Parts: sequence; structure tokens; C-alpha cells
Amino acid sequence: MAEDDRQLVLKCREMQEQAYQDLMRRYEGYIYRLCQSFINNREDALDLTQETFIRVFQGLETYQLNRPFKPWLRQVAVNTCVNFLQRHSSAPLFLDQPVADGNLTLADTLASREDPAQEIEWQETGRFLQEAINRLPQVYRLLVVLRHQEGMSYKEIAEETGVPLGTVKTHLFRARAALRKGLSTYYAWEE
Repeated sequence: MAEDDRQLVLKCREMQEQAYQDLMRRYEGYIYRLCQSFINNREDALDLTQETFIRVFQGLETYQLNRPFKPWLRQVAVNTCVNFLQRHSSAPLFLDQPVADGNLTLADTLASREDPAQEIEWQETGRFLQEAINRLPQVYRLLVVLRHQEGMSYKEIAEETGVPLGTVKTHLFRARAALRKGLSTYYAWEE
């Protein structure tokens, strides 16, 4: 029977190596996909995944056991990615700064596997969508990933990023408009 996150964290705090491995194995795919969606570079995403887990294991003493583990882990990963983007950007990245006009998964909306043609069409749409997301400014991409991949509410995004709620809504509106425009050659949007 699999242990819950709390039990694994307690064992990690006791320096049990198997618990470290189990916790990492449980979340490494999730953290990699999250980093990949922000950074859009395989090697950097792998490095950031590793850096995230180093920070997590170093900070386990600060984790509050009465709170869910995954949101805390996600926050460490997001902070790690934002720090990376700030270090590797020619201009500083501030989430609440105005900008000029990370991956959505289509798993929940993929067509039934009983219709291969429709599934291929969805995969093609997903590829075009991913390319459009990758062309978004970093700030927009970050918010799109948190909203649509992570399923966070506007309020949760505002709290996690420190961006005012109204700015989150505005940036997401602009990001969706940019995506719509970027995909207009592929798909005729119905207004």
C-alpha cells in the first residue's frame, strides 16, 4: 500500500533515503512537465526539476504537515522556474508588469480512442496550441500554465504569484486573445 505524502515527508525528515526516492518518484514527472511548460527546453526543464527537488528536500523542515504537499511542491517549482527566467532574460521578469501584445494538456478533452481520425485531429490541434503557447511572452505563458494546466483559480494564481487579481485576469484575457490570434490560421474561431 502506497504511503501518503505526509508519511513520506516525516520519513524524509528522519533522513530515510527510500522515502526521498519514493517522494521524488511520485512527483518527478509532474514537476518535469510543469518546468517544461514554463521553459520549453528539455535540458533546462530537467535541470530545473532536479533543482526543485534539491530545494524541496532542503526545505522539508519548513513544510507544514497539516497542509497538502502538492501545492507546496508546485510553489517551489514555480519559484525555481521564475528565478531561472529572471536570470536568463535580458529584461527582468515581473509578473505584474505590463507586456506587449509554459503546456496545455488535452487529456481531458481528447476525443474517444474509438475514433482514430478524431484523435489525430485533436493531437494536431494540441501541437498547434502548444506552439502558440510557446510564442507567448513568459509572463502570459506562466499564467496560462497555472490556470489551464494546473487548474488554479484566479485567486490562487494571484496568491501564488503575488500579482493583483485584476492583473491576473487582464493578463489571462490578453494571453487567450494572443492564442486565438496565433491559432486563427489553423482554426476558424467561432465568435
